[in-house]
Amino acid sequence: MGLGICHAANATEPFEPIENPVRMIDSPYSLKQERKVEGVVVDASNGQTLPGVNVREKGTSRGTVTDIDGKFQMEVRDGNPVLVFSFIGYESQEVEVGNRSKIEISLQPDIKSLEEVVVVGYGTQTKRNVTGSVSSVDVDQLETQPNTNIAQALRGRVAGVQFTDSGRPGQGGDILVRGQRSITASNAPLIILDGAFFNGELSDINPGDVASMEVLKDASAAAIYGSRAANGVILITSKSGTSEKPLIRLNAYAGISDWSYKMPLYSPGSYLQRRLDFRSQNQPNDPAVPVRELLNAEEKEMFDAGKTVDPWEAISQNARQQSYNISISGRTEKTNYFVSGSFVDEDGLIYGDRASRKSIRLNLTNDITSWLRLGVNSQYTQRDMSGVEASVLNGYWLSPYAKMYFDEEETDPVPYPTGDNLVSNPMFNALQMDNEQITNNLFANIFAEIKLPFIEGLSYKFSYNPNVRWDHDYSFQPIYQRNNINNSGTGRKYNRNRMNWQYENLITYTREINDHGFDLTLLYGRNHSFSEGTFVEGRGFVNDANGWNNLAIAQTQLINTEATQQDGVSSMARLNYRFKNRYMVTVTARRDGSSVFGADKKFGTFPSVALGWVVSDESFMLDQNTFDMLKLRLSYGKVGNQAVTPYRSLDRSASYQYVFGSDTYTAIFPNPEFMPNPSLGWETTASFNTAVDFELWEGRLTGTAEFYDMNTTDLLLARSLPAMTGFWSTTANLGQTSNTGFELTLNTVNIRNKAFEWSSTITFSTNKNRIDHLYYADANGDGKEDNDLGNRWFIGQPIGVTYDYVFDGIYQEGDEIPDGYQPGWVRVKDLNNDGAITPEDRTVLGQTSPKYRWGINNQFAYKNFSLSFFINAMTGWESQFNLLDVSSQTGNSFPGRSVNFLDAGYWTPENKSETRPGLTYTNPLGRGYYLSRDFVRLQDVTLAYDLPKALAEKLKVNGLRFYVSGRNLATMTDWLGPDPESGYSSITNLYPSPRTIIGGLNLSF
Repeated sequence: MGLGICHAANATEPFEPIENPVRMIDSPYSLKQERKVEGVVVDASNGQTLPGVNVREKGTSRGTVTDIDGKFQMEVRDGNPVLVFSFIGYESQEVEVGNRSKIEISLQPDIKSLEEVVVVGYGTQTKRNVTGSVSSVDVDQLETQPNTNIAQALRGRVAGVQFTDSGRPGQGGDILVRGQRSITASNAPLIILDGAFFNGELSDINPGDVASMEVLKDASAAAIYGSRAANGVILITSKSGTSEKPLIRLNAYAGISDWSYKMPLYSPGSYLQRRLDFRSQNQPNDPAVPVRELLNAEEKEMFDAGKTVDPWEAISQNARQQSYNISISGRTEKTNYFVSGSFVDEDGLIYGDRASRKSIRLNLTNDITSWLRLGVNSQYTQRDMSGVEASVLNGYWLSPYAKMYFDEEETDPVPYPTGDNLVSNPMFNALQMDNEQITNNLFANIFAEIKLPFIEGLSYKFSYNPNVRWDHDYSFQPIYQRNNINNSGTGRKYNRNRMNWQYENLITYTREINDHGFDLTLLYGRNHSFSEGTFVEGRGFVNDANGWNNLAIAQTQLINTEATQQDGVSSMARLNYRFKNRYMVTVTARRDGSSVFGADKKFGTFPSVALGWVVSDESFMLDQNTFDMLKLRLSYGKVGNQAVTPYRSLDRSASYQYVFGSDTYTAIFPNPEFMPNPSLGWETTASFNTAVDFELWEGRLTGTAEFYDMNTTDLLLARSLPAMTGFWSTTANLGQTSNTGFELTLNTVNIRNKAFEWSSTITFSTNKNRIDHLYYADANGDGKEDNDLGNRWFIGQPIGVTYDYVFDGIYQEGDEIPDGYQPGWVRVKDLNNDGAITPEDRTVLGQTSPKYRWGINNQFAYKNFSLSFFINAMTGWESQFNLLDVSSQTGNSFPGRSVNFLDAGYWTPENKSETRPGLTYTNPLGRGYYLSRDFVRLQDVTLAYDLPKALAEKLKVNGLRFYVSGRNLATMTDWLGPDPESGYSSITNLYPSPRTIIGGLNLSF
């Protein structure tokens, strides 16, 4: 007791009563020899806290590591102990503790061996100690680019990751990690936000709130998440406070968007010529007539008035974009906080298409005691995508001589602007209908962390993660009873509520013993999801004044309800072992249960093992001057996929009402949509990964090269069933696919001096997927497994292929032409040389996923100016593009009617095209058309200026940056659709890709 009083008298901190008097009695000798020291470690260059720093008492085996907030505490010997702080990428530092109980350490970056800390599953590691395939995303770019969706930061910048944007405001896009594994089940990666499953859209996350983003690509890195991790994992960590002084940051930008490319439709002159050419080809013996006589009445009116319309301009709008993001953050001795709010408003290129997002975030942690920490990371997002956009389909078909409006003010649209009922006015619904579509997402990660005092390095964490989403979609078509249309009004309301929760119990134990390091993680958790929705429709209104708010007065009413529920349970163990920080082993085992599977198939076990070796630390590498760091990695493991809708393993019933006599009856019968499969189980992907990480010439060149081989078995495959079974389809564990690939990432410092620096990042990846097995059937007895011709699935070929007749030119006058054909029609190859064109002459033409993906990002810095530009490319792929078909067989083209379509040229007796058929071609074989989707794109360009530090200090601000940025500025491609990356090629989906220019500022104080 006397020793305790003496310690308090000499301390600079207020006296704290001893929390464990029992220990004083039981271990008096220990108390006289030891005392507790705690503190925080920060980066000397920017004041940010550093997690994962090794803290060791010199001359002893005692040690610990800083937590995610850079804090540590440990027992040290009494007297004047010396603590050694070491961290990869920073200079080691020895500090005499003296009589202090709390200290703050600032570590200087070591540029020669700089390595970042990365977030891995359930923790952080230095990149040196990572054994799995983990790629970090440069999130700093988000602050000077028009990224309204966090996933846009992935486009072309991470080797092995493909992001496809729809081009529409507020939409999420699609992400594919290391190729397509499953044929009919989902290939979307698992999203983890602040350590918890995130079930919303990535567009719900404010990019300004993101501190780091990592992609787990191999089984070793992802196996810790087991369930749903077969398609990769994206880890997103939100920001926290970094300095004791409150930091206020504002990022605001505004800009405009325009069409990056407009599909060429027939202009007024070429449209008239096409009508004449079609008549001459279709009726070659009839006398010529004036072109006016080929037009409909509405077209004649516009033709006589000398008026024309540009179809794309008719459905466009001025597309503006603005974003505002403000945050306040900081930390005290016991509390860390981050608060933010943002607003984004974005117009699409098509009239009526717009989206806005409002979001707020609160991240708060507090050290209640030295051993108890409580915290919450929470966000609320509301997205408003209300409105009815103009019809791109009818815009595509719109004649340049269409009569769009009855009035000069353009408020009363003509329902059928050419008199042809095939083509509605593309603006009709946009101007007549009302729509309200709003989604809400409330997400939180609530946790308590206890550092157990009886074993050094042992901690327990409990987290509860509720995610509540509610949304509605209301629409109303008012009464319209004129112009030969009798629409008595239609209203619809759809309300949906979704609730997901997850709780996890996590035990971690970290220990350093001389040259040995241990990191053990144990987990047990459960997760639950529930969704319910109600759809109401009313048709036939006498009064439409209340719109969708009074559907009860509709003459015909329809009500549908829905509900689903899904549960899961998980347990996991992971051991990281390090010897001399040179040899690393990671062993993981996870067991997951999911209610979507059959009674005997609900559980799956997913193990993995990974090895790492820092070769550059070996004695035989000490005399060389090339490699600053050289590391080899090897891993193998399994992960699972449960991406099927619930109840596929169970019997389901359906009801149907029918009238018999004067009465109405309800029949209950088995739902014919899916045959139940009680044996439905996990789809499993086994992955092998080998890699080398390197750093050369004092950091001038760093990079990673990886090779992987993945095999996916027991595919969750949806297949059609014969009608005699009474069911349409079933989902079963059938088939096998494989993916092999290579990835390369290079970071170079090309020039570096006092005033100027030029650095580059190069990413390259290639992936080859293949169907190895389907149904294990050989119906024709040829000794080979059967293909699925109807679905275009072929053994030994990629999952997505183009399969058709081989184009062999255009029949010309004087050629030997088959019966029923004529000059100007397509010729195809007789591949089996049997003298006839039959279905057996079809073959695989190409693949629909890119063989190669690469990107180059260059960054230049000169004094206070910085410039960056990013080039993105995908090559080695093609897709069907039937808009080239001039017939209605596959191209939905009608050359003889008052309908517009793609102006890609056509054969005439005077213009003897070898690639495009004549206007009378009927495509009797139903052959498709195919185009390469290869492209090279100038994706992003950003120019920024940072206010000089002296001037910023005069203005009493920490920093001020002005920037201008452009996206999707130029594309080289042969694809004729709106965008080769999105691949839109159907008349029902031709949304254009925007080119965006913004200007903004970042302000902090």
